[in-house]
Amino acid sequence: MAHFPDKEATLNTYFNVVVAYILLNFTRLLISVPNKATAVTCLSNWNTDYPLATTAATKTVTAVANKDIDAGKMKDILRIIYGDFPDSVLTQTDRNTFNIPEKGGAHPHVPMGTTTPIGKVDGGARLHHVITLSDSVSGKHAHPHGTSGCEVWQKIGGTTPVSASELTYIGATGNAVFATDFPGTDAGLMVYYWMRWVNSRNEKGNWSPVFSANVQG
Repeated sequence: MAHFPDKEATLNTYFNVVVAYILLNFTRLLISVPNKATAVTCLSNWNTDYPLATTAATKTVTAVANKDIDAGKMKDILRIIYGDFPDSVLTQTDRNTFNIPEKGGAHPHVPMGTTTPIGKVDGGARLHHVITLSDSVSGKHAHPHGTSGCEVWQKIGGTTPVSASELTYIGATGNAVFATDFPGTDAGLMVYYWMRWVNSRNEKGNWSPVFSANVQG
C-alpha cells in the first residue's frame, strides 16, 4: 500500500500531484468514474480548507478540524483507488508517483522528520514521575511514521540544562507514557527532561522543548 507523507506541506503537494496524475491516467489504471469524481471532490475540499488551517489570520479550531477531516477523506479514497489497481498495470513511474512499493519488495526508507516529542510530566506521586508524550505537529499520542520511539533524557537538580552534555539517558519508549522512579535522596529536587524521536536505524530527531517537575518526597 502507498505511504502517505507525514509532513502536511509535503502531503499537500502529494494530494495535488496524484489526483492530477489520476485524471491523466484513470482509463489505463482502470479507475472507476465514481472514484475519480470522489477524488476530485475531496481534493477540492482539501484545497479550500488547508490554506485556511495553515494561515495565521484564518487558523481556527474549526478550520484545523475541517482540514483534518479532509485529509482523512482524501486518504480513504486514495486507498480505495490504489487497492483496485491490478499489479500488472502499474509501471515504475506509477509506483514512484503514488509511492506504492512492489509487493514483497523493500519498503522505501522514511527519513527522520522535523517534529519533536512534546512531554508533560505528572510528579504527584512520591518519588515517581509519569511522562505523557505527543507529537509536536500531529498532536497524536504516538510516535510519527518513520520513527520507532522516543529517547528520554534527564538532569536532576541544578539549573535548566542548556546542553545535551548535562543530561543523562534514562531510557526509550515506543508508547505514549514513560515512567521513572527516584531514590529518596532526590526528594525535593527539580528534574528537567529532554526527549527526541529515534528510528530503527538509530537516527536521531530534534530535541524537544525542556519540561520539568519536582520529585515529591
